[in-house]
Amino acid sequence: MAESETANQQAPKIEDSVVKLRAIVVGLKQDLAHLQQQLDTLDSKPELLCSLEILREDAESRADSLEKEVKQLREELKAIRELLGLNLKKK
Repeated sequence: MAESETANQQAPKIEDSVVKLRAIVVGLKQDLAHLQQQLDTLDSKPELLCSLEILREDAESRADSLEKEVKQLREELKAIRELLGLNLKKK
């Protein structure tokens, strides 16, 4: 009898899992369709791809500039601390 009770308890769990998996499959199919639509849009409008590339290059350039500025500010802060005789050890 214990085996039949275990089987009966597992059946709803399996059914719930199947329902969840079907919902996931539907969601994935929707995502795939959306991605295909976006790719078609990009393929049909090469100027978008060019614009994205320009934006990416601009963002990378700005990031590089900011990194250089941060490095320079850290060096200036270190020099100021040394001039003031502050302890450079991190706490």
